[in-house]
Amino acid sequence: MLSNSYEQAETTTLTERQQVIANESRGRETSRRKLNLPRSKRLLWGGGAALVLVFGIAYYFLMPVAEVAAVRRGTAISAVYGTVRIEPAFVVRVRAQNDGFIQLAEAFSAGRGAIGKNVEKGQLLATIADEEAARELKQARADLQAAVDRAAVPLPSSELLKAAEDNMQRLEKVVGSGNVPAVEFQKAKSEVNRLRGAVETERIERDRNLNSLEQTTKKLEAQIKSAEVRSPIEGLLTNVQTIDGELVADGNELFTVSSRRTYVRGEVNEEDVGEVKPAMKARVQLYAYRTRTFAARVTSIQPAADPTTQRYTVVLEMQDPPDNLMAGMTGEMNIITGTHENALLVPTRALLVDQALIVNGGIVHSRTVGVGFRTLDFTEVISGLQEGNHVIVSDQDKFRPGEAVRQRIINPPPPPQAP
Repeated sequence: MLSNSYEQAETTTLTERQQVIANESRGRETSRRKLNLPRSKRLLWGGGAALVLVFGIAYYFLMPVAEVAAVRRGTAISAVYGTVRIEPAFVVRVRAQNDGFIQLAEAFSAGRGAIGKNVEKGQLLATIADEEAARELKQARADLQAAVDRAAVPLPSSELLKAAEDNMQRLEKVVGSGNVPAVEFQKAKSEVNRLRGAVETERIERDRNLNSLEQTTKKLEAQIKSAEVRSPIEGLLTNVQTIDGELVADGNELFTVSSRRTYVRGEVNEEDVGEVKPAMKARVQLYAYRTRTFAARVTSIQPAADPTTQRYTVVLEMQDPPDNLMAGMTGEMNIITGTHENALLVPTRALLVDQALIVNGGIVHSRTVGVGFRTLDFTEVISGLQEGNHVIVSDQDKFRPGEAVRQRIINPPPPPQAP
């Protein structure tokens, strides 16, 4: 019985060996068949594999690219947000002082094209032609010169007075001899007194006339001078509200001249102004310098709000302004009211209210983020993100959770330090 079992086992083993040998033979046969495929079929197989590889590479490069930044640690800042505008320290509106036709000075003949040019204090901007005043001034000067010439000539009654005085002196000497009646001397004396009054009257009239002509001449000269429109300060021509040859009236606004010196004018909401105090530090970002943040401090807070917007004006001083800072530039600001050290920070632009998209393993995921202090650049993360997470910082509306993306890591500004 044992012999039968042994023979049966031997038979089973032999059968298995034969099966293995048969399988190996069939595998070698299959391989030989593949090797003996026609050339066209081998090319088809190779082309298919290459096509799969090309499609794989194309799919990778056609995947959307997400700009991401790493969540880092730094100083979280509590700040009052506001908008800023660079304003000139002084603005002077130059008005016409008389009526007439305006003629722009050669340097500003381009009209509005001359806006932005430098002007010096007292520089001629334009003249207002007044032909009638010019004619009157010419006549007044001529009359004044004639009066001055007449004043150099003795008064008409002065010669008669001199003769009368000589006659009175002669009579005074001889009246005592009795040859001339005393009444003749009295008559001569009365004549002298009359002529002295006449001379004085003529002198007063001459001086009055001369003074009147001088005043008239000065008035007309001042009127002609006021027709010269000159810059009251040194600065920049920031507006031209007239054209060459236009008829202007007394009091019309013609030009605006602004000082080169500027200041930062910020505006904050009514609900935030209570937190702002003079000497507080601030950070200013101008749209003209998007990659730079400027340190500043609050110098004053204007006590009255704008009646329309109910926003309060805060005046700031930039510590290191750019060389080409110009009036009219706008931007945003954060007035710093508190700090948290070693806080988890995410770029503010990565957040859509309290939502953020992160990329993990090439797949987009959505996260709800608890936020703390917030500024223009960074927001404190209380929950929802971890240090090192890659958050999408731009075009978040183009990505959906579960989508495969490629990453492009950007380097945002370093997290802020304690002020």
